Amino acid sequence: MERRALLKNALVLVLVSVTMLGSVGATSTSGFFFVEALEVADADSGARTIEMDSEGHIFASFGSILYKMTESGSIVEERVFSNEITASAISPDNSRLALTVRSASSGTDSVYAISTGDLSTIGASDATRMNADLLEWSPNGAELYTNAPDNGILQLSRENLEQEAIYTGNHTGPMACVDVSETTGAVLTADENGLIQLWDNDGEVIHHEILLQSLIYDCHIGANDEFFSVSTADDGIRKWTFGGSELKPIDVNNALRYQFTSDANILIVHKNSPTQHLFTYDAQNEQILDEVMMFHNFDDYVLRYDQFDSLVNIYMNSDVDNVVKYGLEVFREGVGESGTDTDGDGIPDSVDSDDDGDGIEDNWDLNCDNIGISCKLLPDENFIRTIDLEINSTHTKIKQSFTLNKKHSSSIRNLARYSLDTDIKLIESEAQLFADSICSNMDLGQLIETMLATFEFSNTTLSFEEMYCSIEEGMVLYAANDEISQIRYSVSLVFAFNTSTPIDGLVLEVQNDRFPSDGSITELSEQHPLAINVYGGGIETMEYVPWHIQEDKVTFTLQSNQIESDSLNPTSILTSFSVIIFVVLTMVTLGIVAFLLTKRGAQQNTYNIVLDEEDDDDYVDEYEDESYESMDNTTDQNVSIDDTQDNEEPEPIRPRRRIQRSKRKKVTVQSTEPNDAKKLLESSSNEVVRKRRARRSEHDTVKTKKRRLSDSQTTEVRPRKRRAVKRAPSSDESMDETLKRFVSDSPEER
Repeated sequence: MERRALLKNALVLVLVSVTMLGSVGATSTSGFFFVEALEVADADSGARTIEMDSEGHIFASFGSILYKMTESGSIVEERVFSNEITASAISPDNSRLALTVRSASSGTDSVYAISTGDLSTIGASDATRMNADLLEWSPNGAELYTNAPDNGILQLSRENLEQEAIYTGNHTGPMACVDVSETTGAVLTADENGLIQLWDNDGEVIHHEILLQSLIYDCHIGANDEFFSVSTADDGIRKWTFGGSELKPIDVNNALRYQFTSDANILIVHKNSPTQHLFTYDAQNEQILDEVMMFHNFDDYVLRYDQFDSLVNIYMNSDVDNVVKYGLEVFREGVGESGTDTDGDGIPDSVDSDDDGDGIEDNWDLNCDNIGISCKLLPDENFIRTIDLEINSTHTKIKQSFTLNKKHSSSIRNLARYSLDTDIKLIESEAQLFADSICSNMDLGQLIETMLATFEFSNTTLSFEEMYCSIEEGMVLYAANDEISQIRYSVSLVFAFNTSTPIDGLVLEVQNDRFPSDGSITELSEQHPLAINVYGGGIETMEYVPWHIQEDKVTFTLQSNQIESDSLNPTSILTSFSVIIFVVLTMVTLGIVAFLLTKRGAQQNTYNIVLDEEDDDDYVDEYEDESYESMDNTTDQNVSIDDTQDNEEPEPIRPRRRIQRSKRKKVTVQSTEPNDAKKLLESSSNEVVRKRRARRSEHDTVKTKKRRLSDSQTTEVRPRKRRAVKRAPSSDESMDETLKRFVSDSPEER
């Protein structure tokens, strides 16, 4: 493709006027941003190419179909070829368009010259007999250069595309590029294996042959034959004089395409690493002047100039059915005209496609309650421009959120889907790539200056620290056929306070201004109405949500919602009500704990033996376990005793206390006359024996009662009934003997 005529005539006026930045490698925005995607309905799949004539007509191919379009995307002409179009180039006089068509078989015409007016064929040639991936017009438009059948380059005549010369030499690999001198007609050829050859204008003499140990992407001859150059993967852009001496290389690696302007030190470069972008480079000062980032893939582009030879638009192909347009500004129909303007954006409602300014076009704006007001006049506050100011004692973050309309949102999603891979699922990294392109294309210097003038704090100034962009919703994991969901994105700037100022009472003034437009995609979003939220640690939250902008500025007085640390002193702490309550509760708790511990200690020093009588019913004692039941069945470990007085009130049940046998403690027993005690126990024993022998004659088994020792204080608890245990008659005799031993071993009164 031939683009040098456009570049050399005007681009230098734009590039040289850019202010140089002090540090090496520093960048500034070119002012370009994504404007729109021109969709081509029913586009064919396959390769994509793009060209533009001097009148602004776009020639874009999608597979085997060639379209002639206006700058707004309207299709003027259309032509279908038998096979896929792989390359295109427009002649310097804009009258002819050269195309290469993928050959279906040997002998098929592969190069066409067609009229840019009606897309009719002027000439065709099958001289290449294969796919011609390269097309290049000579500077005067008299010759067309393309791939030779095997290796090298063919020179074809303008009129009938007949072969005039061949440049093969020692080329053995695929051709990477070809370029032609404006003054002498010398031809530069290079293949992907690293072989460079400089020829005379008839293909007979090789002036220079250079073999590099590097992959070659592109090549060009400098103005007035001052040098020739090639771009490499790892060695930058290397340059040689026509005499054969190598010049200082340009430190730009992996330049897929590059083009020198009339100033040999300024060039335009296309790279796809780390992402797709174009930039202008000052080789003498070794720094990037301008840069525009893309969030989608492309491999072909054209530049559009106005009548003043200023670059105003960039058009490029894409992996989807769109021609993508980047520009410096957006022209809005009806700006400045008189009439009712609901949202205050300067466009009267009669021509405004979004009367309420919420980013939802009027024909879609139906999602509101019927309250007597048309939906298109009642904005959705979730989609209007929002300014969030987060403030603390040292910094403030100014975050502004915007919404794209449905058309732009759908186009951006489709373009971003194929930016990192070939699937159709939008992921976080692809969404962030779009967000990064928003920040990268803005003029940061202008943005900072505007923000400092728009947001003013009393008694202090701000210093810029960082800026970042993010996607809030509308991209990640949205369906490929979603044409309704809107993208909402934000631009955040962080500033530091230059002086220490108390937040309480600080006054903030916010001017009612549009967001800076240089390089800013926010020009696609509605700016009015807006909502302002002020919040942060230590201050009361405030908000201002007008639907229709009327004030030129809004003023906020910040109010603290926390007790200042310097107001706390020992006196205030001791007199605090919460502190007093805490102390009182602590003392009461300690007193209760001390009382309980004292009482428990007193109980541990006194033991009482209490014989609990329980009836012979079928109730089971809840304190019994399997081990206790086994003890009941062993006659030599349990002793059953009947009460001597059946009508005596039983003692309340007390919790069982386990006493280790190894540490037996003598139990204090109230003293009586020794002889009387002995007589009483013997009498009781004899009575028990008599009763048991009487029962033995009447029943086969006997029922016994177990008694439990308790060491706790007497409590009024109803005694639980115990389970009857059957004993064999033979066990009674051993029990009688046990009672007699107990009586004989009882202490005598001294």
